[in-house]
Amino acid sequence: MRRPQKHRRLFIALIPLLACTVAAAAITGCTENTVYTGNIAENLAPNIELTNGPIEGDSIEYHVHFFWYGDDPDGEIDHYEIILVDGDPVGFNPADTAGSEKWTSTISTDSLFTTTADIFDNTVTINEAIYAVFATYHTLFIRAIDDRGASSEVILRSFNAWTLAPHINIDTPLNPQPGSMNYLSPLIKFTWSGKDPIDSPWNYQAIDSARYMWISYYPGIVDDINQFPENFEDDWKKWYSIDCEGDSGISTILGDDEIIPAGHPYIIAVQAKDDAGAVSAVFNLETNVRAFTVRVPTGPFLTVNETYLGRFKFLGIDLVSVTTKVPPGFQMNFSWTADASAYGGVVSSYRYGWDIEDLNDPADWAVFPSPYVKAALPKTYYSGIHTLYIETADNMGIKTLAVIEVTIIPSSFEKDLLWIDDFPSSDFQQVFYAFPTESEHDEFWMDICLRSAAFNPSRDVWDVSEHEFRIPPMDVVFDYKNIIWSYSSTNDPVAGSSWTRLVKFTPEEIFPLEERILNYIPFYLAAGGHIWSEGMSARTGGMASSLSTYLQIFPNYLKCHSGYYAYGCVDTLGVRSMPYKDYCVSVIDKVEGIFRLDLPYYRDKSLDGLRSNKLETKDYFSTSIVGFPKKLELWEVVTRPGMFFDPDIRGFHYAEIYNPLYALMIFGTRSQSCFHPIYRMQAISARSVIHDQPVAFWTTKHIDARALTPGAVSAPSVHFGLPLWFFSRAQVDSIADAIFTVWDIK
Repeated sequence: MRRPQKHRRLFIALIPLLACTVAAAAITGCTENTVYTGNIAENLAPNIELTNGPIEGDSIEYHVHFFWYGDDPDGEIDHYEIILVDGDPVGFNPADTAGSEKWTSTISTDSLFTTTADIFDNTVTINEAIYAVFATYHTLFIRAIDDRGASSEVILRSFNAWTLAPHINIDTPLNPQPGSMNYLSPLIKFTWSGKDPIDSPWNYQAIDSARYMWISYYPGIVDDINQFPENFEDDWKKWYSIDCEGDSGISTILGDDEIIPAGHPYIIAVQAKDDAGAVSAVFNLETNVRAFTVRVPTGPFLTVNETYLGRFKFLGIDLVSVTTKVPPGFQMNFSWTADASAYGGVVSSYRYGWDIEDLNDPADWAVFPSPYVKAALPKTYYSGIHTLYIETADNMGIKTLAVIEVTIIPSSFEKDLLWIDDFPSSDFQQVFYAFPTESEHDEFWMDICLRSAAFNPSRDVWDVSEHEFRIPPMDVVFDYKNIIWSYSSTNDPVAGSSWTRLVKFTPEEIFPLEERILNYIPFYLAAGGHIWSEGMSARTGGMASSLSTYLQIFPNYLKCHSGYYAYGCVDTLGVRSMPYKDYCVSVIDKVEGIFRLDLPYYRDKSLDGLRSNKLETKDYFSTSIVGFPKKLELWEVVTRPGMFFDPDIRGFHYAEIYNPLYALMIFGTRSQSCFHPIYRMQAISARSVIHDQPVAFWTTKHIDARALTPGAVSAPSVHFGLPLWFFSRAQVDSIADAIFTVWDIK
């Protein structure tokens, strides 16, 4: 800031005066009553000029910055006096400048003025939107005062301050059909928000204050408010700052201290004001006016969500329940939210309870009503039918009640063996044996299943393609002690393998919006059931089906679900996936697939083809089970010269590898104790990194899971990472006999 210039004061006859003073002191001594004599020069008036600011008569944005400078030829500037009045030099009221008390004193040489711009001027269209322009003329007067009280001449500058009027919108209740009548509750909370464009729509600030009015509706009322606003001035409530306590500047509740008769139409309008005094001057039913009629509401709209079971919606208290089924031991995690804004209500509380006998007894509910109870504690049942009740109420006490009936699938395990035929094919002319026909595949597995004396082909087969590719229902699966699940590798979301759709792992932390299917296989195993799973496992099939498509890159360390290993696991969500948690697989690899390029090994696919499989000889559990042939070899029919899997052309590649040693070493992990290899693949070349690595295994994770189902057999489940149709019939028969013996199938 530039300070006023200081000047030395000049006295007349300075030397004689000093001489007299010295003489007097010599005669009388020191005194404080010294009297000076002589003549003081006449005080000259100071000068002032405006150095920066709007030019005379200019139209300018209403935040106006002025600069000035004053000097005094025979002294110094003591201060400046300023006054800002409405009007131009011709139109302002002279009385506004009369009286020293109306002037503001300052020592500063500049000031930023926030002026008014509160007189409607015109409208402008910007980007197809109409904006009202408000403007007001102002005149600035300024003078300089020196240290002896002299005043400079008064200088003045007139300018026209303008601004765009603020905009305001009614936010709630929602306006589903703008311009139409809304049907709202007798107690309605309206909220609004606004923007104040300063000199352009994209340069805006918060509005200063707002007000509202509600009056009876008649056709044409909005046009009247726009054309004759003065006729409605008495209907407006007072202005409230948007910062007022209790949100009174941004909301109001109609019906709390006024009576709004039902069936009669009304409007509510809101208006905004900015710090220049400009007000929103355009009213319409799409933004700042809402037409409404009061009616008795049915209650808040309640949405209940469970991660796997889906989303359920409720309105009112008609006690219409929804039903769902879960396996025993399934942990249910219900959450909910409600919305009453469609009729202007506000959700005030929630409560819930399981198996309530008396809805009117507060003690039967799990919690007291509260606006913060938006989820139930995790709940697990092992049998029976259980009902969850969720109640929400709005600010008028009107309620919605959700009733969800949950049936726990009984683990009857009454039947011995179910074959899930999840390998769709067709009866084409077989030539190269690259793929089984439908009849060949069915005959192969039917011969194996019929080794069980209790197996009934007309009852104990679930052919996925014949059931519109539906996943086998839980109440079908849980009727059986043992299941053979032969799957394909197709990932078609509708007509693909039901295994692929069922086992897909989509943790909510990463895929919160992805539709999830309840994978009941872990619950079936935990209840004491056994599964023999096998099938087309090349590329995306097999256990790799649990991975999201973009994560199906191999070798894949399941624990690190996100797939990043260079700097350690970004997340360890994969420990909850079925292959890791229930089948005890740590790493999945492939004979054929998409392979990683960032790991320290060289993958030569020409070395990786499968030639045969040899029986595990070191695992303590696998070697304790008798009956498995020492070798599992490809069926001679599919390896004849000219066939698709002729070993002179290529090795067999429809196979998945588990816990290969090279990958365990790279990832710094090891096999879980419940993983037990049965067969190890013999590659075309012993130099292959997947040579002598497991392709089939037992999982003993749930070997003792019998508590939920009386009569269940204590036994492991088994998985083959290859389709057994391509292998020696005699050897596969021996494998089936060994598995059936372990499972106690007669």
